[in-house]
Amino acid sequence: MCGIVGILGTDKAPLELYNGLFAIQHRGQNGAGIYIAEDGNTRIIKGPGLVGDVFDKNTLSNLRGNMGIGHVRYPTIGSEPGRDAQPFQTVYPLKIGMAHNGNIVNYKQIEEEGGFNLMSQCDLELILAVFSRELAKEDKINEKALFRAVGRTMDRLNGSYSVIALIQGFGLLVFRDPHGIRPMIFGKKVTLEGSSYAVASENIVLDILGYDIVRDVKAGEAILIRETKTIETRQVRPNMSRHCMFEWVYFARSDSTIERTNVYEARLRLGKELANKWKENDHDLDVVIPVPDTARTYALAIAEELGVPYREGLLRNRYVGRTFIMPDQLSRETGVRTKLNPIIEELKGKKVALVDDSIVRGTTSKKLVQLVKKSGAEEVHFLVGCPPIKAPCYYGVDMPTKHELKAANKKVEEIREDIGCDSLTYQTIDGLVKGIGREKNELCLACLNEDYPTQVREDIREYFSEQREKERKEFKVSEQF
Repeated sequence: MCGIVGILGTDKAPLELYNGLFAIQHRGQNGAGIYIAEDGNTRIIKGPGLVGDVFDKNTLSNLRGNMGIGHVRYPTIGSEPGRDAQPFQTVYPLKIGMAHNGNIVNYKQIEEEGGFNLMSQCDLELILAVFSRELAKEDKINEKALFRAVGRTMDRLNGSYSVIALIQGFGLLVFRDPHGIRPMIFGKKVTLEGSSYAVASENIVLDILGYDIVRDVKAGEAILIRETKTIETRQVRPNMSRHCMFEWVYFARSDSTIERTNVYEARLRLGKELANKWKENDHDLDVVIPVPDTARTYALAIAEELGVPYREGLLRNRYVGRTFIMPDQLSRETGVRTKLNPIIEELKGKKVALVDDSIVRGTTSKKLVQLVKKSGAEEVHFLVGCPPIKAPCYYGVDMPTKHELKAANKKVEEIREDIGCDSLTYQTIDGLVKGIGREKNELCLACLNEDYPTQVREDIREYFSEQREKERKEFKVSEQF
C-alpha cells in the first residue's frame, strides 16, 4: 500500500511533488522517488528511505519541470528499496515514467509467459512493461491507442493497481483496476498563472497543495490529463468496486476522505460499534486508553459511548515510523519499544480499556499489554477496531502468510491468553461495514473472510508466502553486516 502523486501544469511541479509525498509519507517509509519532465527532457531521482532522506535542498533546486510523478514505497514483494523504488521509466515506444499503488497477483505468471527481462522485483516495472508492449502493438500511437493499451493491460493484470503514467507528448495518464481496491483522487487548481491538475492516493495531498477536488478516479477508469490541460475520460473496463476496508481502519490519514467517506468520521462510527460490542460483557472500566495514533479516534468514540474517561496513557515518539509497515518483525518489535512510553499516573491501579485499530501478528499487542500491566494497571481489556484478520492479503498489505496471522489458527480466547489481556473484544464484520458506511459488496473484506475480489490460485498463494518469507530471511541476514 504505497502512496502516489502526479502533477501537471505548473512550474512548481518538483516542489509540489515533494510536499505531496510528505503528506502521504505514512503510506510508505521504505523508499521514495520523483520523475519529472519538461520540453521532452526527463529526470528521475529515487532511493531508499524517507522523502527527506532521498531529497535535500540541492536536489530539489536542480529539478525543473511542469509535470511529474512521485512515489513513497511500502514493500510487499521486493526486499531491496534501492532496486525496487519507484517511479520506473522506459523510452520505447515513447518516453514513459510510471508509479503505482497496489500489488499484482499474477506477477510471476505474466513475467514468465511474457519473457520480460525485468531488472527489479517491483510489480510496477511489470505493469510498465506490459503497457509499453501493448502500446507498441498500435499502428499509430494516439489518444485512442493509449486507452486501448490500458484496456488490454487491465485484461492481463490480476490484482490491485492505481497507476499514474507520464507520457511524452500526451501528459498524465491515470488508471485504476476494475475493483478500485486502492484509492486515487484528482483535483484542479486555478490561479493567476493558469490551471494545473493533481492526482494522488489521498485527498490530503490536494488539500495541502491548494487543489480543489474534482472526484475519485472510478474503478476500471482511465483519465488522460493532456499537456494542454484538458481532460479525456474512458470507462475502459466495467466498474466492480471492492475498496480495501483497511484504508479506513488503519492506512489512510484521519483527515482524508476515501470514496467520499471521511476517514475520521468512519473511525468514530467504528468506535461506537465496538463500544456496543463491549456492552455485551460484564467488565467494569476506569479509563479508555488509545494506542497512538490511529486508535485515538476509536477510543474517543468508545469513551463517549460508555461514559468512561478518555486519557492519553501512552506517549508516542513522533520520530519513530509506523510499526505495521516496517519491513520485518525485528524492526516492528524494536519500533514498539522506542515508539511508546507509558504515563504511569494514568494507568496505575486502573481497569484499562486499551484500544488499537487491529491485531495482525499479535506480537505488538502482547508487548503493549505487558507495557501497560508493568505500569501498574489492575486490569487490561483489549478492544480492537478491526475484526479478526484471518487470511493473507494479495492486494498490497504486508500480511501474505497465513501462519503469521494471529487469528488465522486461533480462537479469540486463545489469542487473549497469548497476548495476556484480561478480556479481548473484536469488532464484528457487520459493525465494520456499518461503521465505514459503505455497502458490504463495495468492500474488499478478503483478509477477514477469504472472499477475494479476484481469483487467487493456490500456487500463487504459495508463491507469495514463500517469496515473502525468503525476503525476510535475506533482510535479517543483511542487517547483521
